[in-house]
Amino acid sequence: MRFLFVDRIVESSPGQLIRGIKHITPNDPFLTVDEQGRPCFIPSLIGETLGQLAAWNVMSLQEFTCRPVAGIVASASMHRPAYVGETLLLESFIEHQDNSAMQYYSEARVGNERVFSIEGALGPMLPMDNFIDLNEVKQQYNEINRPGDWLTVCAESTPIANDEPIINLQLPVVPMTFDRIRSCQPGVSLTAEKRITRAAPYFADHFPKKPVLPMTVLLECKLNLAYEFIRRAGYPVDYKVSAFRKIKMNEFVYPGDILQCLLTVKKQTEEELILSYRSEVAGKRVCVVDVVLIPRGK
Repeated sequence: MRFLFVDRIVESSPGQLIRGIKHITPNDPFLTVDEQGRPCFIPSLIGETLGQLAAWNVMSLQEFTCRPVAGIVASASMHRPAYVGETLLLESFIEHQDNSAMQYYSEARVGNERVFSIEGALGPMLPMDNFIDLNEVKQQYNEINRPGDWLTVCAESTPIANDEPIINLQLPVVPMTFDRIRSCQPGVSLTAEKRITRAAPYFADHFPKKPVLPMTVLLECKLNLAYEFIRRAGYPVDYKVSAFRKIKMNEFVYPGDILQCLLTVKKQTEEELILSYRSEVAGKRVCVVDVVLIPRGK
């Protein structure tokens, strides 16, 4: 069960741009369902896939001596699910990179339909040897680096119609939720807890020498916590998550840690509901983010 998502690098200009694909299939262990029960890729992991794509570009440019890690993201927007049977067209554009950090923006599409976009991503560069063996990461890159004609690849990516998905798939279950709710004031605030265990399937790739909780897994936990908060609040509006904003990861979270998360209402209007999250380990801040929800149908 690998936590590596780019199936193929199709085109890459070192330090400038990189394009690739990811097929969404029943073989993916990280699947969920939308509100109609249609199987799709876990939303936050589309952001992980785009981040991995950008990382391959700068890592190869620096001959795999350094690698970027999660830092700051201005905005990550979810436009629609990516369904089983579809192919994600991935593009990451490198705005700046040096030995200390990389800055990029990215987009995932199915055909001409935008699925996920990232703006203002900044990741600090750290020594590769801290995370993974050099030969291993080179082998991973060589497995997927198969250049081809981007326009031909794009032509093979088409959205599926509403009646095309296979609904009754036996989906694998990789929970991306908090373990329990510690306290709740309906419509005001909620605190939750997650105990980080080495048994989680993503630690083997993230990373072999330094297993740490992927930021995107934490974001998916927070996305699901938003729906739990909405359920308990009893709002008359049917909300859906639209975007993550002002993401900042300050510290690594390790197996054995106990993660505490405080969710509060930051802003509520007829157009949107903004929830603010602060996550801590042993009283020290590790991640903050705002989650934007909008009424369904808008």
